[in-house]
Order: sequence, then C-alpha cells, then structure tokens
Amino acid sequence: MYAELHCHSNYSFQEGASSVEDLLVRAHDLGYRALALTDHDNLCGAMHFAQVAKTLEMQSITGVEMTIKDGQDGKENSHLTFLAETKGGYSQLSNLISYSYVAADRRNPALDLKYLPGDLDGLILLTGCRTGRVPSLLTGGRFAEAETQLRQYLDWFGTDNVFVELQQNLVQGDTSRNRRLIDLARKLGVPTVATNNVHYHVSERHRLQDALVSIKNNLSLEQTHKERRANNQFYLKSPEEMATLFSRCPEAIKNTLRIAERCSFDLTKDLAYRFPDYPVPEDATPQSHLEDLCRQAAERRYGGVNQKAEDRLQEELWLIGKHNLAGFFLIYYEIIQMARQIMIEMGLSDAEIPLEERPPGRGRGSSVAMLVGYLIGLSHIDPLEYNLSLDRFLSDDLGSVPDIDLDFPRTIREELIVRVHRKWGWDRAALTGMISTYQMKGVIRDLGKALGLPAQDMDKLAKRVDSHDAKEMELEMLQLPEFRDKVDAPGWRDLIEMAAQLDGFPKYLAQHPGGMIISSSPLIDTVPVQQAAIADRYICHWDKDSIDQAGFVKIDFLALGALSQMQECLLLIEEREGNFIDLSRIDFDDRAVYETMHRADTIGIFQVESAAQMQTVPRIKPWNLTDMAYEVGAVRPGVGVNDGVTQFIQRRSEGIPWDYDHPLEQRALERTLGIILFQDQVNQVAMDVAGFTSLEADQLRRAFGKRNNDLLIQHCWEKFREGAAGLGVSEDAAQRIFQKFNGHYMFPESHAFAFGATAYHMAWLKYYHPLEFYVAIFNQQPMGFYNTETLKEDSKRHGITVLNPDINHSREKCIIRNESVLLGLRYVRGMGDAAATQAVAARDQGGPFKSLADAMERTGLQREIIENLVTAGAFDALNAAGTTGSMEKTETAKTAGAVGTAGIARNKGAVSRRQALWEVGLRYRPINTQQPLPLPVEQDMTELPEQSEWETMGEEYRILGLYPEGHLMALARPHLRPGILSSRDIEAKADGDIVTVAGLVIRRQRPLAKAVFLTLEDEFGHIPLVVWPGEFAKYRQIIREPLLVIRGEVSRREGTMNIVTHHVEPMPTMKNLPKAKNWQ
Repeated sequence: MYAELHCHSNYSFQEGASSVEDLLVRAHDLGYRALALTDHDNLCGAMHFAQVAKTLEMQSITGVEMTIKDGQDGKENSHLTFLAETKGGYSQLSNLISYSYVAADRRNPALDLKYLPGDLDGLILLTGCRTGRVPSLLTGGRFAEAETQLRQYLDWFGTDNVFVELQQNLVQGDTSRNRRLIDLARKLGVPTVATNNVHYHVSERHRLQDALVSIKNNLSLEQTHKERRANNQFYLKSPEEMATLFSRCPEAIKNTLRIAERCSFDLTKDLAYRFPDYPVPEDATPQSHLEDLCRQAAERRYGGVNQKAEDRLQEELWLIGKHNLAGFFLIYYEIIQMARQIMIEMGLSDAEIPLEERPPGRGRGSSVAMLVGYLIGLSHIDPLEYNLSLDRFLSDDLGSVPDIDLDFPRTIREELIVRVHRKWGWDRAALTGMISTYQMKGVIRDLGKALGLPAQDMDKLAKRVDSHDAKEMELEMLQLPEFRDKVDAPGWRDLIEMAAQLDGFPKYLAQHPGGMIISSSPLIDTVPVQQAAIADRYICHWDKDSIDQAGFVKIDFLALGALSQMQECLLLIEEREGNFIDLSRIDFDDRAVYETMHRADTIGIFQVESAAQMQTVPRIKPWNLTDMAYEVGAVRPGVGVNDGVTQFIQRRSEGIPWDYDHPLEQRALERTLGIILFQDQVNQVAMDVAGFTSLEADQLRRAFGKRNNDLLIQHCWEKFREGAAGLGVSEDAAQRIFQKFNGHYMFPESHAFAFGATAYHMAWLKYYHPLEFYVAIFNQQPMGFYNTETLKEDSKRHGITVLNPDINHSREKCIIRNESVLLGLRYVRGMGDAAATQAVAARDQGGPFKSLADAMERTGLQREIIENLVTAGAFDALNAAGTTGSMEKTETAKTAGAVGTAGIARNKGAVSRRQALWEVGLRYRPINTQQPLPLPVEQDMTELPEQSEWETMGEEYRILGLYPEGHLMALARPHLRPGILSSRDIEAKADGDIVTVAGLVIRRQRPLAKAVFLTLEDEFGHIPLVVWPGEFAKYRQIIREPLLVIRGEVSRREGTMNIVTHHVEPMPTMKNLPKAKNWQ
C-alpha cells in the first residue's frame, strides 16, 4: 500500500487541474486510506479537503508546498513540502505560511529562512520536488552545498522529522537525481519517501494543467514549453504503479505509510480556537452582566418586565448559560456599541437615544427570534409581539453557536471594520476569505489566450454569451451564427472541452464582503492570514464554509444598501416631522401596505423588486411577516430549479392536494406544504429520512453546492439510500426525495424572516412617506435592480416629481425642494464628490450665483464639468429668471423675436443651454485653458437654432443618466406604426389576446428556469415579457437592443400578466440610453 504525500488540488491557483472531490474520490477508488493535500503556499482548500475525506472515511493529511526565499535578492526561490503531524505542528505550519506573506508581494509569497529555526516540533519536512534546494543543488553537481543544506534541515526539524523526497515522473533527469538523493540520504542516515507531485487526478487532465500554467504566465501554450511539465505523469497513480516505479527503493514506499500513521492531526476536530472573553465589572460574570443589560433595555422597551417577557427572558438566559454563550452575545453587544459610536460621530444619532430604539445595524439569523438579541440591539423585530419561535435558533440540544449576521449601512460598515482591526489587532481579527471562481466569460478569455485562439474572437464570444456556466459553451456557440461552425474546429474543440473542466475552478483568494473572525489567541495559530488588497486589512485563507466547519465564530458586517436607504429615509422624516419612527413598532399587519405589494408595486423595495418577485408577490399574497418570509425565500434558484415556486403557490393559494414521498418528510416540510424552501430543510430531511447526523446532513448540503461534484454526489446518494433503507424507506421513495436536493442557493429560514421584515419596512416607508423614500433611494445609487430612469418613472407614478439639478439650490446629494426630489450635483457626469463639494462650498461662502460667468469664476470648476452642468439644466433657473448677465438677456430677447413667446415658455431652458454652452467656450479661451478668463464675450455671440426636445432628452440621458422631464417613449410614440399598444392599453386586454408593444428594455433575466424574462418600460408603466427557448434562440441578438417592438400573446394567471413573445424587432435607437440590468 501507499499514501500520496505531495498532492495539489485546484486550490494551487493556476497549477492544480483537479478538484478536492476529484482527487479524493479517485484515491478512494484506488484503495488509498490516506491522502495529503500540499497546495502551493496556502491552506485555502485544507478544511474542505478534510471534510470531504471524512465523508469518504479517509484520512486527510494537512500540508503545504511552500516557496522558500533562498537568495539575498529573493530571486533564487525553491520549494519545500511540510506536513502537519500534530496540533502543534499544524500551528507552526499556519504561522510559517502567514510569515511567507509578510515581507513579500501578497501575490507571490516566499518564506524567509530566518523564520525556520525555532520550535518546529510536530512538523514533518520533505525536501521538495526537483526545484527544492537540496535536489536542485545535487542536479547542479554542488554536492557539498546539498549536504550542508540537508544537515541544516536536520538541525532545525530534528532527525526524525526530515525525509528526502524522491519523485519519478519519467522526466529526463529524474533517475539520476533520485540516485544522488538516495546516496546523500544514506550518507547522513536520513530516510527517503516517494511522492508523485500530483497535479491532477487522471492523466487526461494534463492538457488542462498545461493550459492553467499558460494562464498563470499570461502566455499561450506555444510560449510556455519551459514552464509546463514535461509529460502527463503527474497524476494520482495507484499504489501498485508507485510500487513499480520505486521497486529499487521499496523503503520510500513504506515510509509513506509510516508518515501517514504519524500524522494524527485532524483538521476537522483538533483546532484550538477560542472566542474572546468580554471584560465585565469585577462583581459580575458574563451571564449576570448580560442579564443586567437585557433588564435595563426591557424596562425602556416595555416599561417593566411583564410576565410574558420575564418567562421568555428566563428561558433564553437559561439556554445561553447552558451553552456558555454569554460572552459570545456580549462581544456582539460590544461591536454594536462600536457601530453606535460611529453613528453618533457621523451625526446619524444622539448619545441620549437608547441603542434598542435606533440600532446602527440589523441582525439576520438567530437574533431575529431572540428577545435577548432584540434587547441588546442585535435585532429589529420584537419576538414577543410576533410570537416568533425560539426553537429553530437556540435550542436545548444546540449543535453549534447561533448564526448572527449584522447588516449595516455602507458608511458605518467601512469604519467598523477598521475599528475592529484596531481593537483586536491584525493577528486576532481578520476578514473571512472568499474564493473567486471561473465562470463563462473569464474562461473564454483566459483559456482562449492559452490556446492561441484569436483575441478578437474571444472578446466577441465573451460579450455575446448569456450563460455564466462554462459547461454550456458549446450550446451557446451553436446559437451564435458566427461561432456555430467553429465547435468542431481545431483549438475551438479544446476550448469547449476544457471550459467544462475549468468551470467553477478557484481563481484566487479574495476578501469576503463583510465576514470577520476574532479570536482570544493569535489567529495565525489556527489559520494562515495575509494582507488584503485594501491597506490595513487582513484576510484569512478560509472561506465562510471552512470557517463554519472549523467552529469559528464569524461575524458578518454586511454593507446593505437598503439599510443606508432606510436610515436616510428615517432621518429625512425626522427632519420634516420632528419625530423618529421606530420601525420595530409599526403595524406589521397593515393591509394597505400589503395590498400595494399584491399589485406588484415593489420597485425600490428590498428583496421583492425583481421581475420574478413581482410575479410571485401577487400570487403568494403575503398578509404577515411569516408570509413575507415565505415570499422572499421562495424566489431563490434552489427552490425554482424543481418548479418548487409554482407548486408552493398552487398548494397555498389553490388548495391543490399533494402527498409526501414518505411520511418521514412531514416534520421538516409540513409548514412549507411539502416544498423545500430553506437550507435548514435539506438538513432536516436528510436526518429524518436517512438517519444522518447533523454534521453528515450539513456535509450533504454543502456537497450539492460544489461544482464538478458528480462523484461526490454519487457517494452521498449511496449513503443516503443505505440510511433510508434502515428506516424503512424504499429505494424508489428515497430516490425521489434525494432528487429534491440541489446545489443552487436557498435562504436559511432565519435569513428569510429577517429579510422579509426589512422588505415590509421598505414597503411601509414607500407607502406612507414616498417623497423621503425616493430621495433616499436616489442617494444610494447604484443599488438594486433598476437604473435611475426607471426609479424616476416609478416616483412619477407615486406623485413625486424629480427636478434637474440647480446650481443655486442643489447640494451634493439629492434633497427635498418644493415637495419634489431635487437631484444632487453628484448626479452630473464628471462631478464626483470633490467637485460637487467645491461648487456647494463656493455658493455657501459667497451667496447664490448671479450668472453663469459668476459660477464659473467662483467655483473654479473645469470646463468639461461646467458644460455638463449646463447640459444637465443646472443653470436653467438662472436663465429663466433673467439673472444670467446682460449677454444672456440679449440673446433671450433675440430668440423671443424669432420663435415667439410661446416657444420661449416651452423651450427656454433648451435655448438658454445652447447659448450658455457657447458662452462657456468663449470664456475658456484659449481652448486648452482650464480656468475662465474675465474677458467680454458679447461681441462674439451668435444666434443659435432652438434645441429640440429629443436632443435635450438625449443630452440629459448622457449627463444625468435620466430624463427628469418625461420618457423617451412619449416622444417616440407618435412615430410608431399604428396598432402598437402602451402598457396602459394592455391592462384592458384579455388572456390569449395577440398584441404588439414597444418600449425601453430595463431588465433582462435568464434564471435557471427555461424561459428568459424581459421587462419593457414606456411612458405609462412596465410590460413583463416571457421569451421561451425557441424564440430566444431566434432573437437572442435582437433582444440585446435597448428599444424593442414585440408581438406576443397576453397570458393572465393568478393575478399576474405577461406577454408571451412571438416576434421581436428593434426600434430605431439613439445614443446614451439608460442601460438595462442584464442577466441578474
């Protein structure tokens, strides 16, 4: 037998050509009992590897192949292989990897040898591949230096912990190098060990590995002969093959098993992580201090602790004490206090306002149902008022710490991350890692270059494909006329085949949007930490899944744009009405609010504004927070992939009967009518139907979430079938139940409840305070599903006017003026924060601008910005008031004589803008001058033709991204052929009617379902469209046009209306139109 101790997965970025699952399943099939993972310079895949190995009942050995900085200039780097024998050895390994990033480019780590001498007990050293220091010295004939280097390793690691590594990949030089290594090992009495430097699980994958090396070097295959491996022998060989290769050195094979037996460290259970303690007063314990905080808050909240609150509080505190979680909640409380202080410093709250009345963030997950979380500011929902069940979040048999994520407004989150780093230090607080993976467009560009395919073709194909899944590349190409004939062409066939293999591969380590871990001891003892791309931030090598599996407490500081919008909306209401609204105390059963959602009036409302949500809200018809949780949970890819949304709606709304595939499903699925809506239910079904443990069920759920997971899923099915049979479930029933599982995203139930509450809050604000709602949403762009033009049109339908920016009244951000939304100066193209602040400061200091020339002189803005302000209408009020200076008065009089007073009233802004732009050009003479010259310009003015409304619209789209005055379809409609209906006309059409419509495309979606969904907008509203696969294949390129004319059939069902598309044609278009949100 044999154990492979030098193995790379695709977490060796742009090196390894096989996934963790591929390698472990292959090893399992070959009869391996143990396998090591030694990725290059990171442990990013180590926890995932260990968990999958545990599922396969194999031993996982944690290791790394590390780059060593040998030369003084850092150019003579070599490799060493390290294996963790014990918990202490693993800690040293994690430290060494972290140190390798300290003094090096984070993208090219290398360990300085000065970090090696020290306490290295529990760490096994293999002398490395052919680029190891000892092997390379021997290859170069520098025998004395090689011996000196090996003796140094023995001094550092101890004679029992160093092995001379032998590799036989049938590459020229392998045999002679191994002979020299064996001679040196015998001379110094050092044991040898055989490895195969594995980079892929089967030999056929060598083609992908070659391509990855080319991608890493940003070259083609033809240009990387030296960098690529010499043959296809770097695969996971069977023990028999390895024994044959090392038949003359059998001890090297036996030593693999001896090392495996020594490596007792198990990453899945041996980590020494501990959450930080919270400092409490001398006469208190964490438990008593938490109780005091809760009772003080309860006094403020309820005017005293009534019996209902007392019973619930005592229950929760008992459970918290049982599971020793008081310190856990107090650390969260401390972080919330830090966020509150930031909020106060930013002027968003007052120190006198209690935390629970104006929390700086919102909890998801466990905190939503906890009275303790509500009282200490972790939740925005009163669980007593809405009878939220505690059992699903904190129970007597709790298996892991509760999951509490915190959403913050963007500005608070950024500062909070800095302060958490500052308080706990970089070695005890780090951001969670996130693995960026390959998707279709990236695969095309990177792999195409490696294969030497024409760059212009790769760029065109990347822009034309719609799917994100690289496995669908052939299908995508067959639907594109210019690529259809290439699918079997040389090079292109390789692209298609390797794209399917590369799909979902790790690309690099990135920063998670907001997850952090903090520890009572240095984090680098448990997981490597490195610098992030942003200064003064550090990230660990594990993603959120590995963090959870390690038992770390991850705190998510998520920047939720909806919270920034909500916070600003509430502050505006307080400024105008004098009182702050506590959203936790509003009526959550307000039928008027729910009825607006039933009409799909949800643009700008978090979680229910997508085209898919607009179709389901009228069908589900939520009337309470539980219904809202079902609504936001239902429209997830993992629910829709098995047509679960439709089935849930039919069972809920129409009472359609249904049966469980087996009675054992009932406990998990009864409340959701037999449909898996939430992640939690996948786990529960696996435990109830197949007898899985909580850990096994979670491993099953995660297995479905991995790409290229066919072999692993097959193993999971066999285990599920066996467990189900043991509980009396037939194989047929087990198969049907297992087929309900999938790897597409679903919400945890607690998240759905939290987001449902936030969605209701937003809907309530939009209904009762629309003006403040729209000012806030305009100030938070870009966010959500729609561009600003669509938001403007929605505001008009709610009686809110959007005004062009005004140089004498606009601030940097949008404000309320004359019961309308006055656009901020930042909306003007090219302004930016600095220029907008500069203009406002000049006006605040010197008073309102008296003329265009006055504004140009006092603001000192560059010519392009002044021209953009003019084009955006920021000087229209000056022109209309006749206060732009004598030159503008003269030109206005001339124009009045030419077009008449009616023309002036209708087009005074447009005419004045054209004259003003002429003046800007005159004042910025010579052409390259960036400051205006105080010279007379009247003598150089000339009469200019009137600017049309269409021209004005196009220019405002270009400069502002929207046209405040109207909608382009209002101007285009008189020029459309007869019979083209508006969205208002469609309302009267019956199911089955054939209609023709036209409009601006504001949304294109292609979810996992078969259909493509488009949304057209015209001057009256929206028109939802369904495009089935046949029509999509026919019109897929035309659909990309911004303006479309579409003929189709009206489809009405369950309160919704769609037009099923039959024919698509483009409308004549114009430049600078607002862009649709595509394929999200």
